[in-house]
Amino acid sequence: MKPPKDFAPTSPDIPSTDDLTPAQPTAIINDADIDRAIISCNPPNPIRASSIVIEQSRIQAQSLLASTLPNIRITDAIFDRADLMGATWTDARLTRIQFNDCKLTGFDARDSDLQDLHFTNCKAPDLFMLGATLTRVRFDQCQLPNLDLTGATIKSLAIRDSGAQSLRLINTRIDHLDLRGSIIDHIALDLTNPANLRNIIITPQQAPALAIALGVQISG
Repeated sequence: MKPPKDFAPTSPDIPSTDDLTPAQPTAIINDADIDRAIISCNPPNPIRASSIVIEQSRIQAQSLLASTLPNIRITDAIFDRADLMGATWTDARLTRIQFNDCKLTGFDARDSDLQDLHFTNCKAPDLFMLGATLTRVRFDQCQLPNLDLTGATIKSLAIRDSGAQSLRLINTRIDHLDLRGSIIDHIALDLTNPANLRNIIITPQQAPALAIALGVQISG
C-alpha cells in the first residue's frame, strides 16, 4: 500500500533532556552501545568506529563531524543543529530520527536502511544515498543540490519545498516519490523501468523539468 501524499515519518521516542546523560567522545568506540545520552562535545579529531549503536539520544554540535561510522545503528534520536559534514556512514541502519537545522554536506549513507527520517531546514549538498532503501523519509525546506539516489530503493520519499537541483535517479526503484514545491531544474533518469514515472508526484510547474529529463523537446 502506498503512503498518503502528505505522509509524515514516525516521530522518535526520546526521553526528556533531564533524563539523558552526557556522552564523551571516548564512549564512541567499536561495538559501543550508547543509550539515553546527549552527544554534544567537539572531539579534537573525527571519530572512527564500527558497529556502534545509539538509542534514544540527542546529537548536537560537531560531535560527529567527518566521522567514519560504518554499520552504525541509530534508533529514536534527534540531531539538533548537528554538523555531519563529510561523515561516512555506509551500511547504516537509521530508524525514527529527526534532523533539525543540520549541516550534511557530503554526508555518505550509501547502502543504508533509512526508515522514518525527517529532515527540516537542513543544508545537504552532495548528499549520497546510493543503493540505500528509503521508507517514510521526508525533507522539508532543505538544500539538496546533487542528491544522488543512484541504485536506491525508494519506498516512500518526500522532498517538499526544497532545492533538489541535479537530482540523480539512475537505476532507482521508485514506489512513491513526492517532489511537489521543490526546485528540480535537472533530473537524471533512466527509462529501463517506465513504471517508476507513475510513482513520481509533481506539480504542473515542475513538469518541464521532468519532460526534459525524458528527452522531450519543449517549444514555446
